[in-house]
Amino acid sequence: MNNKFFPANFMFIIMMIMGTIMSLSSSHWLMMWMGLELNLMGILPLMNIKSKNLEIEASMKYFIIQSMSSSLFIMTSIYSYTTSISMFSMFNKSMFSSIMMISLLIKLGGAPFHLWLPSMCKNMSWLMLLLILTWQKLAPLFMLSFINNNYLIMILTALLSSIMGSIQAINQSNLQLIMVYSSISHLGWMLPICHINNFLMFMYLLIYTTIIIPLFMWFSMKSTLFTYSLTQLNYNMNKENIFVMSLILSLAGIPPMLGFLSKLMTLNLLLKMNMILLPMMLFIGTLISLYFYLNLTMIMTIKSFYILKTNNMKINMKSILCFNLLGTFIFTPMMLYAMNIFNKS
Repeated sequence: MNNKFFPANFMFIIMMIMGTIMSLSSSHWLMMWMGLELNLMGILPLMNIKSKNLEIEASMKYFIIQSMSSSLFIMTSIYSYTTSISMFSMFNKSMFSSIMMISLLIKLGGAPFHLWLPSMCKNMSWLMLLLILTWQKLAPLFMLSFINNNYLIMILTALLSSIMGSIQAINQSNLQLIMVYSSISHLGWMLPICHINNFLMFMYLLIYTTIIIPLFMWFSMKSTLFTYSLTQLNYNMNKENIFVMSLILSLAGIPPMLGFLSKLMTLNLLLKMNMILLPMMLFIGTLISLYFYLNLTMIMTIKSFYILKTNNMKINMKSILCFNLLGTFIFTPMMLYAMNIFNKS
């Protein structure tokens, strides 16, 4: 398995994708659990492509955490099913539904169950980190939306994820850890709306994925792991910095970037539900996270004396840059439609 183009890797990729699709399309908790396990079986060999000791350690941590949360989930769901009349009445007992929610939150890495995520992800490659922070969140988030009890746990986890994810990333110099804590902070914005509007939650995850894919690919291409390496790029790389800075500012949610659209959708939806304190606390966490986002931007701005000469930039970079800058305006009609279709009086 040392060769990244080994044919079996394509089978593992298909297993990972089919596991998530099975969890999303099933109507029974047992099939959803089987989808999660198939997804886990597919991604574990992909984490060990290079067979390095640190990757093996990270994959073992991931296997132990995911197996523990899956065991907790299936035992609780079986007990709830056997003590209820049908599958649809199994959530009448709040204690067991709370344990099921906690097991899914452990899978997602939401605070205060997030301590395993940074220690595991700092030993991984950028592309595997991209899968962990995006694709692996899809099935647990939709499964959380089906458990309609104990909304207080979701609110508390969202607040802790937004604030703790921002605070813990402030003094980090490892770019992978910064991106992991940023993902935990963004998870705090996705959790409150997963019970209210699944489409908006999916849009938030899609926008977040759209932003970090080119950012992670750039970090992987330049083999950048620490913040000080951003200042060690040569003259030819400086013209790309305006492209990377637009992605970082979009990740921070500064208008009129594309990342501002997702926060605007969540804010409008929560205010329509007469929630005032929750979006205020989420915005406090976002303001704290602005520190390390702007710190990265300042590092690249000081180095980039070539920043104003964009005539030689490639066409695809210009198009992605325009997409991030004008994303809020492009998707405004879609946002208004999504907010109104599920909130008709």
